[in-house]
Amino acid sequence: MPSLRAALLLPAALVVLSALTPAQAGGGGPRPAPAATCRDGYVRPDFTALKAQLARARAQWNAGRPASYTYDLRQIAAPVLFPETRVTVMGGRVTRTDLLPGQEGEPNHLAPQTIEARFDDLFQTLQRQSRAACPDVQLSFDPAFGYPTRVYSGMGDNGIADGFGEWTIRNFTPLK
Repeated sequence: MPSLRAALLLPAALVVLSALTPAQAGGGGPRPAPAATCRDGYVRPDFTALKAQLARARAQWNAGRPASYTYDLRQIAAPVLFPETRVTVMGGRVTRTDLLPGQEGEPNHLAPQTIEARFDDLFQTLQRQSRAACPDVQLSFDPAFGYPTRVYSGMGDNGIADGFGEWTIRNFTPLK
C-alpha cells in the first residue's frame, strides 16, 4: 500500500508533467497545433479578389464622392442587433446620428463613421480575416457611387453561432 506522502505527490507530479511541452517531457518536438475544423461545404474566400473589389469600389467612391450625405445603418455584432441609425456627414465629417423611426434606445455607438472610415475598416477586416483558419467574408458595393452596401464577417468553422458581424447601408442620400 503506497504511503500517504506518495499518494499526495503523484497527482501533483502528473499536473506538472501535463504542463510540460513534449520536448521538456522527453517526448520529442513540439506538438502540432490542432487543425481548425471548417464546416462541411466550407469554401475559403478569395482574398485577392476581395481586396481588388474593395480597391475598385474605393476608387469609384473617391472619383465622385459627395462631401455631405446621409445613410441608414443596420448593424449586428452577434448576438447584438443595434438600433438602426441614420448617419449624417457634412463636409466630410460625421455631424449627427439619429434613431430611425420605430427604433428604441440610443443611436448605435458604432455608427458614426464616414464612408471613408468604413473603407478603412473593411481593409483591416480583410487583412485580419485573411490570416484566420476558416474565414467567411462577403462584401457588396453600390454600383453608382461605390460605397459599401453590405459587409459580413464571421468564421466558417464548426464553432459557436455568435461572433459574426454584419452591417448594411441603405438610403444613401447625397446632400447639397
